Amino acid sequence: MKTVRKRLLDALFGSGPAARTVDLWLLAAILVSVSVVMLDSAADIGSAWSDRLRIAEIAFTVIFSVEYLLRLFCHPKPSRYAFGFFGVVDFVSIAPTWLAFVLPGWDSLAVLRVLRMFRIFRILSLGRFSRAAMTIGNALEATRYKIGAFVIGVVLISVVAGSLMYLVEGPENGFTSVRASTYWAIITMTTVGHGSLMPATVLGQLLASVLVILGYAVVAIPVGVITSEVLSAKKAREALLTGEETERQEFKSSAFYSYANPNIPQEVIFEASVLKPVAGFLNARGGFLFIGVDDNATPLGIQPDLEIRQWNTEQYVRHLTDRIGEEFGSSAATCTHIRIETVKGLEVCVVEIDPSPDPVWLLKAEKSGKRKLFYVRTNNSTRELDGPEFISYFRKRWD
Repeated sequence: MKTVRKRLLDALFGSGPAARTVDLWLLAAILVSVSVVMLDSAADIGSAWSDRLRIAEIAFTVIFSVEYLLRLFCHPKPSRYAFGFFGVVDFVSIAPTWLAFVLPGWDSLAVLRVLRMFRIFRILSLGRFSRAAMTIGNALEATRYKIGAFVIGVVLISVVAGSLMYLVEGPENGFTSVRASTYWAIITMTTVGHGSLMPATVLGQLLASVLVILGYAVVAIPVGVITSEVLSAKKAREALLTGEETERQEFKSSAFYSYANPNIPQEVIFEASVLKPVAGFLNARGGFLFIGVDDNATPLGIQPDLEIRQWNTEQYVRHLTDRIGEEFGSSAATCTHIRIETVKGLEVCVVEIDPSPDPVWLLKAEKSGKRKLFYVRTNNSTRELDGPEFISYFRKRWD
């Protein structure tokens, strides 16, 4: 029987039906509370509805405060949540309202309540939104040095161009300082334009024209770099299927359907094809599980699974997500990212698994009852560890 803390963990950090229900209610509360902040900031509306808006804001702050405390209570490592990105956002979005009660001067910080909007990213971190956000996030991380070098180059060009414009135009034409000229250069290069500051000399106009032309590169180059990385990542995922099973890669023909013997129970197939390898990757260094691919890296697709269960791909991904969460816990479930990829015209399920921060066990039904098994991915196979082997591995991996 689940404890209250475990139920809260599943509802607030999990991916099952209860978590989705909580997320939908929180999404509605966030949108309404941000609308309250926006209405309160409007002088013509805020003055007439100030009392009602104030009551609504206090009510929403109480709701989010209780949620924040419950997250701290049920999280396996409260400090990790509290000092993580979303934990900080949660705290900062509720703190101004409470501080305003004891420190009247802090009322101006009430605008920070709009940071609640960032929490929508957490709510949309499941399913198709997760896959899209992960693709973009990985592309941004992979190109951060290229983008950083580009930004530094833009800053240097802006400073040099601003300094030259100050020398060419001078204070008599409105370019009163290098700082003002550099600001003009940035605005010009981003193609926004400065309405009240225009070069009067021919040389100044020539320099402005060059900056405007360079401005197109300011938009085009980052977009091109990121797009190239996204396409490169997709090709890399497809290229994985040309290799063999390794310590970080495993192929399974299906999750529910047996090509060799259709009479094998679906639960037995699912345990061997999904739960066992996922447990092995979680306890090791992570990796990729490809469902719908045979041992020779030939795509078979997941259509037999979809037909036997009468599901669409969204229901398929949701079931895998829920079962992994039920079997290994919400914390481990957050380490798995499931998506559907089209490879050679066939739909393949890709389960990307990060290393688990805690050991996970697979409950296996036997005649004498259920037994906890500890699996780990080693070389190109998933094997069980027990006794001295488990103790040695546990100390090396988590101590």
